[in-house]
Amino acid sequence: MPPDADQLRRRKVHELEDKQDAAATQERICSIKSLSGDEICIEGVIYDISNFDHPGGETIKVFGGNDVTVKYKMIHPYHTAKHLEKMQRVGKVSDWTSDYKFDTPFEREIKKEVFKIVRRGKEFATPGYIFRAIFYIGLFFTLQYMWAFNGSTLPLAIIYGMAAAFIGLNVQHDANHGAVSKKSWVNDVM
Repeated sequence: MPPDADQLRRRKVHELEDKQDAAATQERICSIKSLSGDEICIEGVIYDISNFDHPGGETIKVFGGNDVTVKYKMIHPYHTAKHLEKMQRVGKVSDWTSDYKFDTPFEREIKKEVFKIVRRGKEFATPGYIFRAIFYIGLFFTLQYMWAFNGSTLPLAIIYGMAAAFIGLNVQHDANHGAVSKKSWVNDVM
């Protein structure tokens, strides 16, 4: 009995689709120098950040084309491989080596001391941050009101400038690092 032509045809189509899927999921291997501006390297793995929605906003794109292992570990000390799954993995770096040792006893001791002050799960917008933000922004607009309706004076100009600096060095700085909220739009507003 001759083989069923339809079954053979379907089998060939499935084999072709499987080969195409394997080629699409195959990771590339390259050097750190050949990373594009939308790619970062973390522990020798290349991630595409072009469509990644980072809580800190678009500032993550500044790091494109670089090995960001040390920066990533410093800013996200408790992140695991599960957190990295949010980014699209596109390959591996063939010449990657670690410049630092992570998870040493000293590092664990420092983290323990830091988390005595900043509790896990309460890293975003602490009450102190909220108070400072409201105070500095309120001071800024109060001084702006005084400037508009009372005219400018040298002491007012100095205090007004300091209020703007307080916003930049405290409120905006924390927001730029994504430390105000897990939601990127809140960080962008601040």
